[in-house]
Amino acid sequence: MGAGVVMMTWALLAYGNWRFDLGVQAERNSWLSKENAALTEANARIQTLQAQARTQEHVYGEALAIADTLYQEGLQHEKTKFNRVVADLRTGDLRLYVPVARAGDGGGGGAGAAAAATGERDGEARAELSGAAAEFLVGLASEANEVVEQLTACQAVVIADRSGQQ
Repeated sequence: MGAGVVMMTWALLAYGNWRFDLGVQAERNSWLSKENAALTEANARIQTLQAQARTQEHVYGEALAIADTLYQEGLQHEKTKFNRVVADLRTGDLRLYVPVARAGDGGGGGAGAAAAATGERDGEARAELSGAAAEFLVGLASEANEVVEQLTACQAVVIADRSGQQ
């Protein structure tokens, strides 16, 4: 009878261990199933976010490309305009003048009574700038216009940056 009790105890113990192992395995399977579902969901979210990021990068890249194109076109336009104005200055088709005070005006710059009485033209007296001075001033204005083009391009980049951060 002692051997039968030992056998029965061993059988119950083996059965209990087997059931325990089944419970552990079931719990592990449940946990793995939940973790796999969470991982699958996270991977799907990652792919969605990556697709959104690629789309935003594409839009940002297009905005920068447009800003660069407009900047380059603006610079080219400004250089062409500068060259045309300088050529017109050199040929005499364009002249630059500055206002000057008339003699006897007392520095007022307007036409005096004596000038009107002698038949001189009414209006402001002016003097033509030398070719070198005119070219310098046109060059200075052209450089200022180039700076405006640069600032406009910078603004476009800042706007693109800010719209990409939203």
